Amino acid sequence: MIGVLHVLEQRRMALQERSSAQRALIAESTAALAARGRVLDRAVAVARGIAARPLVIGSIIALAVVVGPRRILGWTARATAFYGLTRQLAAALRDQPR
Repeated sequence: MIGVLHVLEQRRMALQERSSAQRALIAESTAALAARGRVLDRAVAVARGIAARPLVIGSIIALAVVVGPRRILGWTARATAFYGLTRQLAAALRDQPR
């Protein structure tokens, strides 16, 4: 009788270990799928945003035709640098002890 209980206890422990390993594998697989799903959701949101504002998109395209893509790239590069600088400056001012 005690031998049977011992065998059952070993079986239960083996099943728990196997279940734990399977749960970890499922969690890893789900995390990868969730990351892909977030990327897809973001892409759909951007596409919907673009579709909701055809006048803005048309204006940007007209500006690119009139001004030229090289100039716009230059403006974009300067604006990006300015944005990054202002974010760093704001963070530095926010973190200063008073």
